[in-house]
Amino acid sequence: MPNALSPLSTRLLAVILLIASTHAAPNTCAQDAANEFNAIELVPFASSDAPFTTSADIAILSEATACVIDSFESQIHCVDRSDGSLSMFGSEGEGPGEFVGIVGIERARDGQLIAIDYGDRSLTVFKPDGTRMSETRLPPEFNARHFRGDRLFGFKLVMPDFSAGEFQPGYVPMEVDAYSGDVQWERTDLGDIVGRDCFNPAISAIMPSGGLVFQVCEYELAFFASKDAQSATVVASPNYVEALPNERDVGEHISVFSSVGLPKSDEEIEAAAAAFRKVPKEWILKPHPFGFDNQNRIWVATTYDRDTYSYFDIWTGTEFDGAVRIQDRLMAFDILDSTLATLVERSSGDMAIDWYDLSDLTWSR
Repeated sequence: MPNALSPLSTRLLAVILLIASTHAAPNTCAQDAANEFNAIELVPFASSDAPFTTSADIAILSEATACVIDSFESQIHCVDRSDGSLSMFGSEGEGPGEFVGIVGIERARDGQLIAIDYGDRSLTVFKPDGTRMSETRLPPEFNARHFRGDRLFGFKLVMPDFSAGEFQPGYVPMEVDAYSGDVQWERTDLGDIVGRDCFNPAISAIMPSGGLVFQVCEYELAFFASKDAQSATVVASPNYVEALPNERDVGEHISVFSSVGLPKSDEEIEAAAAAFRKVPKEWILKPHPFGFDNQNRIWVATTYDRDTYSYFDIWTGTEFDGAVRIQDRLMAFDILDSTLATLVERSSGDMAIDWYDLSDLTWSR
């Protein structure tokens, strides 16, 4: 049986709920929407078992190796799809190679792995076999969102000043050197440039071109051509479909709701489930919806369906290309060159890694 969530995990889940709390809008049939989307259906060429986890993250280290987090054992699992071999390393603790509160993993240079631990504000570099290579201290309040070119892009979480009547946290986009922990830049003016109250610096990524992409409102994206850009292009997804939560969405929400704060009564849980069923789903899958393939296309994971199938919106720059459909409930994904690896939950409740070949994926505009 999985262990109970630690106090740190509970606090992190509360932060995730806070970041994820926006809205969307009412449902249509998934198959009809797939036809409307004209989605390209991908079929996995390989699958690997994965541990049950509440950590929605995955990192591809090579064409055959991917790693995920076992959140209940505070371990990292790396699997080789070619022969099924598995390496597991890490444990809960404060010693070398141990984790206080591991929340994310990223592919580093030379096929190495970065583990991000908010419990002790550290970034540790490992080889796929678990050999510990280096460790870096992260700035206070920094939350990583994307790793590129030895730098972590993310945001600084600024807690509200309740005495001044503030009730929402602030998010300051910033970039940090992954191997020194030094802040490279930060900007507080991006929201003013976009000019929307619903600009969301917490859901963001740095693009291969060096530009930035952020969520705006329900189904819009804001693109900055560079970190120094003084203007932004805001575009809406033409693929957005209004949808209410399905029962798997409700189950996931109630699992988090029940684990945060004081114990909940059955009546409170039932009321929370009933209320959640009435709230339309948001378009984008948080907290890590963005990925990039070897053609520099932006993959945006959406919340549509996430039962029998899951969907991506694909963009080239600010131009929408089309949609892609994969099997099962998407939890996380990563792309290396033309290989897509998805961490999914099967209808049985089992977790798995599915592997897809993107080399022949094209659209005609």
